[in-house]
Amino acid sequence: MENFIPYGHQNITEEDIEAVSKVLKANYITQGPVVEEFEKAVCEKTGSNYGVCCTNGTSALHLAMIAAGVNQNDRIIAPAITFCASANCARFLGAEVLFADIEDSITMSVESCRALLEKSKAEGKPVKAVVTVDMAGYICDMEAFAKLKDEFGFVWVEDSCHAIGGSWTASDGKVYKVGEYKKVDMTVFSFHPVKHITTGEGGMIITHSEKYAKSLRFYRSHGMTKVPELFQCKEEAFDKNGLVNPWYYEMQDLGFNYRMTEIQAALGLSQLKRLESGIAKRREIADYYRKEFADCPLISFPVVDKEKIGHAYHLAIVLIDFEKAGMTRAAFMNKLASMGIGTQVHYIPVPMLPYYLDKLHGEKFSNAIAYYKKCLSLPCFPTLSDDDLQRVVRGIKQVLNRA
Repeated sequence: MENFIPYGHQNITEEDIEAVSKVLKANYITQGPVVEEFEKAVCEKTGSNYGVCCTNGTSALHLAMIAAGVNQNDRIIAPAITFCASANCARFLGAEVLFADIEDSITMSVESCRALLEKSKAEGKPVKAVVTVDMAGYICDMEAFAKLKDEFGFVWVEDSCHAIGGSWTASDGKVYKVGEYKKVDMTVFSFHPVKHITTGEGGMIITHSEKYAKSLRFYRSHGMTKVPELFQCKEEAFDKNGLVNPWYYEMQDLGFNYRMTEIQAALGLSQLKRLESGIAKRREIADYYRKEFADCPLISFPVVDKEKIGHAYHLAIVLIDFEKAGMTRAAFMNKLASMGIGTQVHYIPVPMLPYYLDKLHGEKFSNAIAYYKKCLSLPCFPTLSDDDLQRVVRGIKQVLNRA
């Protein structure tokens, strides 16, 4: 439909196109120097020590679980409201997934997580890793989860696919950028087109640990190494003079081809320059929705503590009481779509998905289900015009008034 406003959209500039074109004309379009340059740029932006690019956010989560040592004998905890990859990454390795409920901020409930940790410990199956999710761009309660980590000793993976460029303020007043806090073992980003910056598809894990960084790079590329000091088959690796045979490499474990291309990294580098301005625009959009819907009794918003959290607003989520409105969410969305306004639902609670239904152990997700019944993601991306925003607000009010 002409003039259709989607809920999310990439922003590609002439500078982006020029950056990609430059790489296409260079000697390497994969396994060249630009990927490493992109990794270093993201580390500099986030205050982290090591960055490891990969094919997408899902492979980044998978690699993080491998580096954490998760296997089929382990349990991990993920929130009930997230994209399924936050849980699937552990299932790829045969681990069991326990689901925690959410807070009013849509992030994982600390108390729900604690209850699962205590229950698992009592059962003699301590939790190996916890995947917190910065849902929609809102950072979870970092200090509370740090205390849980100290108490229970799990590996902490922060799924920040929605929140690159976000921040939070600690109780001592120190402001941390996402990826800067050293209590977190690994932080994961996604560069899908609807995210803050895009590489087409793409992802990255950042960490302060050299050990994790080495493991991530190793498993990113087939479980292979060309580092002479690490070779195990010495007779095959070296000639009679002790020199490395020029063709030689070793596959030492089962890994994956999760490498990012130079083309993607070039696009990411160019996009990264606009990260702050893009987030500023997203915050303006979210504030606009809050102001315009302040007098709508059927519309509310997830809790946001602006003094503590630098929300990155990957998504602008509203909560609509469809039951009181007298219409289903599907009818509401379809009506908006007929007016050229796209919306989406983020997300169906993962424990409700058929794959996970028979793997649950009595966990309760009352907050997640209550949220799911009302949530709707409205258009939110930097190139939205004022006219577009006015159309969205006008359309929603019109549909609600006619319900």
